[in-house]
Amino acid sequence: MFRLPVAIVLVFLTPLACAQGGGAPAADRATAGTVSLVEGDVRFLDTEQQVRRPNPGDPVYEGDSIVTGGDGEVHLDMQDGGYIGVRPGTRMHIVNFKAEGGADDGFLIGLLEGSFRAVTGWITRSSGRRAEVQTPTVTIGIRGTDYEPLVIPEGSKAGEAGTYNRVNIGETEMRTAEGSVIVKPNQAGFVPQRGKLQPRLLARVPAVFKPTRNEKRFEGLHQRIHQNLEEKRKQRVRQIEQRRRLSVKAGAQKKSAADPRLERRRQQQQREEELKQKRLQDAQKQQHQRETQKAAMKAQRHTEEQRRKVQQQEHAAKKAEHERRKREKGKRD
Repeated sequence: MFRLPVAIVLVFLTPLACAQGGGAPAADRATAGTVSLVEGDVRFLDTEQQVRRPNPGDPVYEGDSIVTGGDGEVHLDMQDGGYIGVRPGTRMHIVNFKAEGGADDGFLIGLLEGSFRAVTGWITRSSGRRAEVQTPTVTIGIRGTDYEPLVIPEGSKAGEAGTYNRVNIGETEMRTAEGSVIVKPNQAGFVPQRGKLQPRLLARVPAVFKPTRNEKRFEGLHQRIHQNLEEKRKQRVRQIEQRRRLSVKAGAQKKSAADPRLERRRQQQQREEELKQKRLQDAQKQQHQRETQKAAMKAQRHTEEQRRKVQQQEHAAKKAEHERRKREKGKRD
């Protein structure tokens, strides 16, 4: 039989009554999404099994588990632009979720019981089998879609125990060791909890898929998400690059602060850089002064030259006037 990863099983074997206040999530855990809507009994469990009650705007982290009661529902805006609506009576686990805008993005979600509906973001466009939902009986490969996995446990009156998978847009692949089947729009696949585990398509979508009071949020959502998906991916890439640069800078400062020799070397380098800048500024200032003086001397020479020309012209005019008067006097004599 296909089994859920041990980490997922252990999450739900731990009593949920532990520490209702919950510890803060580890700072180094990646954010998988943000709470968009929360109603009724909803609990998040971190990797230390600490429980917290989410509110709109709260993050959900890689490694978190999500548990909803009979009246509980929580919707998540995912980091890759996708959207997940977790329905009542569900136990699921975000095993990993990487959405940094690169070709190695991907996610794995464990679903032990209950159901959720999801519209995928950019991850499933190029990630192949790196986008999966795993249940106790089957692995569901996601291929850019609006889909709804559902797990009915043994002893439930909701229907035959096993994993159901409904597709509204796009397609998914249900895989077990016995084989696989492609589920396309308006179809549903099924793998039973016991017996032969080969996936099969059902003749019709079964009545076990029940819409919630917030189902209208999914109307037209696939189209709205995919309209600006590439721009969201590029924005995410820029955000990750900026965060890495800041992290590298902070790490270098922290390292130098921890080592007095490195700190002295950094301060010496900073002083040398400041001295270098001052010398450059002084040289530029001196060059500017020389050019100003040169321009002033040139202007002064030009003024002197003009003054001499004027004097020469005046002298020539006086001389010409003197010669004219001398000639006139000679004529009268």
